[in-house]
Amino acid sequence: MRRTLLALLAAMALVWLVLLGQAAITHYRAMDTNPGVRQLAQGLAGALAALDQPAEARALVHGMAHTLNAMRAEVDLLQGTSLLLQLQDRTGQLLHSSTAGVHAVVLAGDAGHAAMDVAGTPHWVAWESTGPWRVVVAEPRLADARLLGFMGEDLAASVLLALPLVGLPLWLAVRTGLRPLARLDAQIAARSAHDLRPLQHLPPQRELHGLAQSFDQLLARLRAHLAREKALVHDAAHELRTPMAVIATQAHVLAQAPEGPARAQASEALTRAVQRAAHLSEQLLTLAALEEAPALHPAAPQDLMALLQDCLAERAGWAEGLGVELSLDGPDTLELPLDRQLLWSALGNVLDNALKHGCGPGAGREVQLRVRQEGGDVVVWIADDGPGIAAGEQERVFERFWRSPRARSSGSGLGLTIAQQAIGHLGGQVRLGPGLHGRGVGFTLRWPVAG
Repeated sequence: MRRTLLALLAAMALVWLVLLGQAAITHYRAMDTNPGVRQLAQGLAGALAALDQPAEARALVHGMAHTLNAMRAEVDLLQGTSLLLQLQDRTGQLLHSSTAGVHAVVLAGDAGHAAMDVAGTPHWVAWESTGPWRVVVAEPRLADARLLGFMGEDLAASVLLALPLVGLPLWLAVRTGLRPLARLDAQIAARSAHDLRPLQHLPPQRELHGLAQSFDQLLARLRAHLAREKALVHDAAHELRTPMAVIATQAHVLAQAPEGPARAQASEALTRAVQRAAHLSEQLLTLAALEEAPALHPAAPQDLMALLQDCLAERAGWAEGLGVELSLDGPDTLELPLDRQLLWSALGNVLDNALKHGCGPGAGREVQLRVRQEGGDVVVWIADDGPGIAAGEQERVFERFWRSPRARSSGSGLGLTIAQQAIGHLGGQVRLGPGLHGRGVGFTLRWPVAG
């Protein structure tokens, strides 16, 4: 409301300035083309045309000057200034001057008007000839500041009169228009922090309707986010229950068992359960960090091929123990702006999935990585020749905590979810496809170079 009223005041001030400028331009244009002194000179010349005696002519000019200057003295703007009226003959000889001591104004031609200095002061001057007489009228030229000040004061009174006539309807319109917004504000403020239901009454106004719909969409996203968080907590608790139960059981066995094979077996089982719980906790932390949607900073150029070689080197011992051949096909170097942490997480989890579920005794023996650029995208294909994924299960591979009932080894069920989230933060996607030699499964990781 305050901003609207201030805008109205600014608009009225602008109107005042425009009207003042227009009035000033009109005044100066009239003084240049047909000033009042010219009209007065023409009227005096018409009156003098009937006179042929100098005394009569001087008396007429003297009386007219006295009357006009008396009238000017009653006008605030013109106080302190006097009209100069002169009577000359056709040769320019001065016969009478309303102001003593002023010499005859030297003029060219029988009639005309011009701005000129008279007795050292700027004047508007007009002259007219009739019979034996020439009459001269000179009006002092007002200073621009004085003239504009007078016009401004006169216009200000009109503008101030118009202000309440314009402001009151505008104030009523704004006040009425803000009521639906106030009702919407009250409806939102009355809610508790846990009430994420859609708004009950959407305002019919077009502007507020769109705002309310956007707010409802935000609430829907918050509800979905909270549902995912609850599901994550529930699933995490469920997944951690098994290793925790194993740890408790084996710790009890370890405490009771004497030295020997039973104690060694319990110790080994306890170690595996602790490792599983630690891995699951690490995966959960990684997934939570990715789902927070971290702000991406401009990445420095790095060699993607070197990063992939590091990933393979870290898993070389594992692959050798499984009898699996790892291979990398691509350019020698590929310098790109990379977010190393996101790519390391995505590539590592897909590789781990291939080694854990696609390779090993009785399964696949090969994992290939192929790298290429397609236009503005980077494409990394990771494939194995293992048993693959059944067609009915392929839609669920990116779900959190999902594991195939035919899986050859245990896992957290989070690896592919983490890979998808990480590549998604780079502006890309992970796609499932065929594997090697008509067997296994392949994952295509694609993201834009600018990502």
